[in-house]
Parts: sequence; structure tokens; C-alpha cells
Amino acid sequence: MSSALPLVIGDYYTRSDLVVEYGGAVSSGGIVASDTSNTVFVFADPEKSSQFGYVYDGFSPDGSIFYYTGAGPSGDQTTKGGNSSILTHATRNRRLHAFHAVGTVPGKQTRIHEYIGEFHLDAVTPYERHPGRGEDGKLRTVLVFRLRPVDSIPASVMESVGPSGVPRELRSFEVPREINSTEFFETSNRLGGLSIRRESTLVDRFISSQRGHEFTRWAIDIPSERTRLLTDVYDKTDKVLYEAKAFSNRSDIRMAVGQLYDYKRHVAVDNLRCSVLLPERPTADLRDYLEGVGLGLVFRDGEQFQFAAPARLTSMPTNR
Repeated sequence: MSSALPLVIGDYYTRSDLVVEYGGAVSSGGIVASDTSNTVFVFADPEKSSQFGYVYDGFSPDGSIFYYTGAGPSGDQTTKGGNSSILTHATRNRRLHAFHAVGTVPGKQTRIHEYIGEFHLDAVTPYERHPGRGEDGKLRTVLVFRLRPVDSIPASVMESVGPSGVPRELRSFEVPREINSTEFFETSNRLGGLSIRRESTLVDRFISSQRGHEFTRWAIDIPSERTRLLTDVYDKTDKVLYEAKAFSNRSDIRMAVGQLYDYKRHVAVDNLRCSVLLPERPTADLRDYLEGVGLGLVFRDGEQFQFAAPARLTSMPTNR
């Protein structure tokens, strides 16, 4: 790129400097695309990002990936708008450059940005989804782009930018019960719309019947599989994890058993108990099955719910 203002890794620039030479706008958010110079600039600003829990901007441990959080102030971020500029930069022959805010011009509020380098979007996994909070304070998901450097980046610059907060180890965390992002969470449920509505109605009625109890959900992040699981409902008051099913048949109940044993391995709660939540009383053999594998049972009985106390779930029982 020929320019009177060359971009040198580790040098400092203001947005006004860049706009004069490369186009775009000074106050156009963190992603600035210019057709006049075929460039896309992305600006990481830890001061602003920290306000909304964006801990993802930064380098991978080996320096091969620069993670950059996408644009969108509230709700699940989409691949439209400024985010589309990153996704399509290669096909539109635009060069992608990244900057990192390091302070302000003395006596002014103008931000100073360190030039990190030129990047291209990872072709295999262009982005990941991770949890964050919007300007409205609500939990949502954000796009975290995976950018690969075109040239070698000095260690001093990577140290200045810092490491990414993208998790590389398994983790689990509680999330509000209301969260329901199919873009973020992969559940084992592959039911149709009617069954999903039945499950949702069942859970809502059950929670309404349990006055004085606090309910959340657990999100389970498994980076090695690029998978995130979302449990149905967790009674934080009684330390009971529930898996709800739309039907009280054998196949649904067997699926619930497998899901609960999978979730239990990752939910860090002492003396956690697990139960299956059903819309009606299952057959005697299925009730024996749940008792035999150490799971509780809750089923709807008219306008009430009947309980079979869940045992503490330690390991799958075996016959000896």
C-alpha cells in the first residue's frame, strides 16, 4: 500500500490521521471500512470493551491468532453491518489492519492507537461465539473474529495488546434462565417446534409452582469440541439440576438420563442432585429405571407437580 502515511507496526496514530489518508470516518465505531482505499480498519479499545465484559480482544498464547470482538451494542451480534466488512474483506480485495488503543492525546479526549499489523480472516474458523453483555446489561452473544497476521509481529507489540480471554480449557458458568441463543448454545435437543414449546411451557409452569426458589441455567463450554451446552433449568435453592422433556416416553427419558450424566460431570456444585421433569407420570418400569440410575423424577399431575426425591448423583450404578 503506497501512502504518504505508511503504517508501521508499533507506531501510533489517531483516527483523524487515518481518515485523511485512507478514508472512512472518525466516529464510525470499532470497524471502519473504506472503499476509497480498499481497507478495513479494526480498533480494539480495552477501556471501552471492559464496560461490557468483552475480554476476548487479544492474542492467542502462541501469537498465531488475534481475536477481535465484533460490532453490535445489544442483542446477539450478527454477521451484518460492520461485521460483514471483516467477513468479506478478502473477497472484496480489502486489506485488513488492526489497531489497539493505548491512551489519549495530552489535554484532549482523542484516542491514540498503536498499529498492530495487517491480518487476514482465518479461512477454517473465521469466528467464534462467546457470551457478553450488551449496553442494556442483558446477557447476549458476541462474534469473536479469528485474525491471522500477514507478517511477523514483534513480541513487544503482542505484549502491549495482551492475551485474549477466549477460554482454552473446559469451563461451566451459571447464566440467566431466560437466555435462549441457538447461535451460542448447542443442546442435545433436536425436537420440532411443538415439542420445544411443550418443554418450555412445562418448565415455566414448574418454576411458577416453586415459590421462594431461585432458578438459573448452566452453560458448559467445551473448547476442544467447539461446543457449548445449555442445561434446561437449575434450582439453585435446592441444588437440583432438571432436564425437561416434552413426552414421558422411553426414548425421551433415556435421552434425559444421558444428558444429565453428561452435564453433571461439568457442573461444579457440591452435593448436586439431578431430576427428570416430565409432563405426566411415566410407566412403572420407567420410574424404576430412573430410581435405579440415581435420578429423581418430577411430573405434572393436573395443576400440581409430584416429586420423587432425586438421589445424589455420583457415578452410574453397575450390576455386580
